[in-house]
Amino acid sequence: MPQPMPLRALLAEISALTLHVQQLSRMAGEASALIENGQRPAPIPPENRHVTDQDAEAERQAQSAELEAAILRIFDETFGPRTDTLERQMSMSLIGEIGPAAFVQKVLWGEEISDIALTIALERMLPALERLVEVHPRAFLRQANSVLGRFKSN
Repeated sequence: MPQPMPLRALLAEISALTLHVQQLSRMAGEASALIENGQRPAPIPPENRHVTDQDAEAERQAQSAELEAAILRIFDETFGPRTDTLERQMSMSLIGEIGPAAFVQKVLWGEEISDIALTIALERMLPALERLVEVHPRAFLRQANSVLGRFKSN
């Protein structure tokens, strides 16, 4: 008996996410080896940085604005310049509510029925959103970076 398409799509997304985590793990190992060999300077630990809360907030706002502009470009490239489409209006409302990084996470990795429906509606955008994650991994994979850090320390 064939499985429903949404389940197949969900399984494909889980598989893709697993591959991304494996790639990130491999990259973290390579970066660690480079640092240990002295080929790259080690990153400055957060406690040694002199960044104020205002600096951090300004950086988050700038990054958020950059991500939102990138998402708008992706919409234009994928669906054309029309702003009155249901997909675009719903997406812009959601971006305003949860922010651009959380929006992309919801589209690419969301687990709720509404997330899956959003993913299906924006299916043509998925490759571009995946590239956006590759360009800005720190913005989208904060949780994954902390998990990978724990694996690395073990």
